[in-house]
Amino acid sequence: MKEPFSIPWSWRLCLPATPTRQAPSPAVLKEFRLPRSFALVAVFSVGTLAGVALAGSIGSYSGCKSLKGGARSACEKCVAGGNFYQPGGGCGMAEGMHKSKAAAVEKPPPRPKAMPRTAKDYVRIEPGSFEIGARELDSSSDKNDRELFDATVTITRPFMMKATEVTYGEWYFVVGSLPPLYEKAFGFEVPVGGVSWREAALYLNELSKKEKLETCYTFKDGLVQWPKGLDCTGYRLPTEAEWEYAARGGVEEPRYGATDDIAWYYENSDGVPHPVGKKEKNAYGLYDMLGNVWEWVWDVEDYKPYDGEMVDPIIGGLELGSAGQDREMRGGSYREREYEVRATRRFQYPANSGSVHHGFRPVRTVAAK
Repeated sequence: MKEPFSIPWSWRLCLPATPTRQAPSPAVLKEFRLPRSFALVAVFSVGTLAGVALAGSIGSYSGCKSLKGGARSACEKCVAGGNFYQPGGGCGMAEGMHKSKAAAVEKPPPRPKAMPRTAKDYVRIEPGSFEIGARELDSSSDKNDRELFDATVTITRPFMMKATEVTYGEWYFVVGSLPPLYEKAFGFEVPVGGVSWREAALYLNELSKKEKLETCYTFKDGLVQWPKGLDCTGYRLPTEAEWEYAARGGVEEPRYGATDDIAWYYENSDGVPHPVGKKEKNAYGLYDMLGNVWEWVWDVEDYKPYDGEMVDPIIGGLELGSAGQDREMRGGSYREREYEVRATRRFQYPANSGSVHHGFRPVRTVAAK
């Protein structure tokens, strides 16, 4: 299966009338992200194809795999934003490139006429206390101590959590368009990907409106606020603590079963997302809490936020500090190795960006009687 929305080179480049042997500058070539309308694709022209190869620019996730550490992370963030990455040269459009004639692309599949059945399945998570994070590093833990805490968290309010991740079909029905990285080969039953934290919050507000519930988020100047916090009974993202509490399903171990039985991950996914709800659920009735796609949570990225006894923690408060502020996501994805697919794994990403393996699932606070 091709990389998520990798435009063929025949579309991406056209050779000038007078070829040149000079390679583009270290600035990176730009790969266009398919717009939500699916109407047009912009292509660009540059010196020569040979020059592009010499520049070493990377425009797909497979290319990023050749890099390591921070360089690979920077490459994946660049590609996720619809750009080309060039080691040592940044992320953007190369000098001398310009927009060329737009080309028509295939129309999207028809929008679902009704909300998919998976959208209706929620489970009630009762209040309780648990030891958040890991107590010691082991073979399944990350190489740093970002998930090591000596903290007990108490969840005081029951909440409803969607049994499966939001799917492309659900997104399409609510929003009216498909995310830029959607491919027809995915189908509508796999978890939605390529959506930012902010877009997930917008979706949850729209879902609340459709069901005549209060909306939890307000939006202004690219920022997001959650005015009522946990008192809001509309759809919202889980807090990081709520997510881990639900993902564990009442067990102390970082996984609620054998990895192959409960998760789609690097070793068994064939590099693609899979329809939701096909692996074993946890004791609370939740599917795919580990693997398939990373799941956005509300909280701000913080290296060591949990300590001692904590009650209903919300890390970073009730407001997005800046449009590109890093937010947490949990659970791993179909692209991750087994050691990353566990309830304690923490990862962060800019709130205004998203990759094809980044998704989410809604929760709702149960209203007090």
